[in-house]
Amino acid sequence: MKKITGFLLAGLFVLSGCMKEPTTVELKKGTLVEATIHAQDPYIEARNYNHAYIYLPPHYDGGTSYPTLYLLHGYGSDYRFWQSVEDIKDILDYMITKGEIVPMIVVMPNGYNDFAGSFYTNSIDSAYPAFGQFEDYIINDVIRFIDSAYATDTTKRAIAGISMGGYGAMKLGAKYPELFKVVAGFSGVYDFDLFLAQDSVTGMSMVDMVIAENGGYISPLNINEEHPLTSMMFAMGAAFSPRVRDSSYFNPRENKFSFSPYYLNPSLYMGVQLPFVIDSLDTINNMVKGYWHLDSLTWAQWEDNNVKNIFINNAQNIISAGTKYYMDCGTDDELKLNFHLMVLDGTLNQLGIPHKAELFSEYPGYPESTFPATHTSHLYLRVREGLSYISNNIE
Repeated sequence: MKKITGFLLAGLFVLSGCMKEPTTVELKKGTLVEATIHAQDPYIEARNYNHAYIYLPPHYDGGTSYPTLYLLHGYGSDYRFWQSVEDIKDILDYMITKGEIVPMIVVMPNGYNDFAGSFYTNSIDSAYPAFGQFEDYIINDVIRFIDSAYATDTTKRAIAGISMGGYGAMKLGAKYPELFKVVAGFSGVYDFDLFLAQDSVTGMSMVDMVIAENGGYISPLNINEEHPLTSMMFAMGAAFSPRVRDSSYFNPRENKFSFSPYYLNPSLYMGVQLPFVIDSLDTINNMVKGYWHLDSLTWAQWEDNNVKNIFINNAQNIISAGTKYYMDCGTDDELKLNFHLMVLDGTLNQLGIPHKAELFSEYPGYPESTFPATHTSHLYLRVREGLSYISNNIE
């Protein structure tokens, strides 16, 4: 498989750096360190997907306990994203110096895998671990390491993320509300059911768009920068419906794809099963559209990982924990994740779960005509709002 770099996010973040305001104050300087956080999972360890950046606030000496924020990157990036794209250290230094947020430790773990994104999920087929147990890695290995190595206040823990990281933050924050006092998601994927809905303009669903991107079929050869939707769909399959089976199980006509011999048992193969099967093809607006049906058992595995469903199924625990949630998304999101935000906002309102949801079209000084509110625009401003929300609710 061709290695995927940070194409999906990095290519869309072009405008974000232009929105930084000049820093005229003398900043109190925090420290950014790189650490190896070992995983119990052999896949993560063997591939060295176990690195993290850790921000220590100004004057950190290990004597005072601090709140901790776990900040998750998006699909196609790794733990270096927040620093390389947004200079998160500078943002934190500035906001702490100005008193806009409380001093905090910020941990940026890795969620990258062979498919360029783990969705912070345990990839497992029955008893067989597959493409990385990243949920366990974050919840067990990373948090345990940080609490043992640094002066953390374990009653003041938050988690946040962008895009795939927004999905991961909301998912983990809904599954483990007792661990996190505040959760924030920027442009996250929150309702897989919307992937099946037809767009009112094109008449095509997200599945149709993936089929069109492949020219009428699905191929693992198209996991590359030229096929971002296909690449992301395979990454989701590797997270939610991996397969560790005998080679005879895999059949590309049924969207069952093998990738490599299983690293724990060479007699088996490791692969992915996508939850839809193409029946026939048609052409709409010069794009190939597939007529397809869902594989109900595979789709059920995806639905088990659907953020909306996790909130519904764990609502009582969430309310008892008192965890608060923040989410935002632009009205011009290319992946239509603004609709995901609206669905989750409505769901949390029905469940009575405290949260703030912001669907924005522009910011003061950044007119929509010049800076449309896309999947990754306005990130510098949005992250500052999210950090403020976290700070105000973590004490």
